[in-house]
Amino acid sequence: MHLNSIASRLTNPKTSKVEIAQRDCFCAWLKKVELPAKAVALSVSTGDGVWDYLTFLNGKAVSRIIATDIVEAPTKSEDIQLLRTYGEWEFVKVMPESGLPFPAESLDLIFHQDVVEHVSQPYLFLSEQYRVLKKNGALIVGTPNLFRPANIVKLLLGRLNFPVKIWSNHEIGDYIHVQEFYAQQMVLMLKEVGFRNIEVEYCFFGIHPLNITLSKYPKSAIGRQLCHFLMFRCLK
Repeated sequence: MHLNSIASRLTNPKTSKVEIAQRDCFCAWLKKVELPAKAVALSVSTGDGVWDYLTFLNGKAVSRIIATDIVEAPTKSEDIQLLRTYGEWEFVKVMPESGLPFPAESLDLIFHQDVVEHVSQPYLFLSEQYRVLKKNGALIVGTPNLFRPANIVKLLLGRLNFPVKIWSNHEIGDYIHVQEFYAQQMVLMLKEVGFRNIEVEYCFFGIHPLNITLSKYPKSAIGRQLCHFLMFRCLK
């Protein structure tokens, strides 16, 4: 039986332990977020739609997702059909580094994974999300940790430079990390924008290239400082 890309990604036995930790944290937080009935969520840079799918499954009150990207809908047609079996799903193309085309205080939840590090104006990026969230609306953000071990090695070798090309594909083109962030830096930026009740989860401390986990969600100071991925949850 042919599997759509969402199912393929979620059942792929080769999925990295970093993504598993990231995904599990995202799902756990969705279940804890208090949302009104028939909540409307914004998916920033929807990609293949996997995070939208997880939101429909775990954000029980979410009945509608507005998905955005800077290119025409990159989500496959069969995956769009799958998403629409769980709720309303629509796509809106947005311009990079610009305001969002939505009214103020119109959304209940906003989420994005591996996006903010691609943005050249992160304060504007987050401020627009704050603007369109309703009071008490929630934001869930995930981004690679600047201080992950691979970057420490690059720093010691004098090779940690930004912007850096990560990879590319036909639909979107080059994936560029304009900058990366450490935990306190992101917390301070979220506070400056106006967000409150900011929580941080530190995901995957280990050897990522070998997929070896020392701690899925490290609690020690060194594990947190050197974790691979950071997750943030906050409220307006």
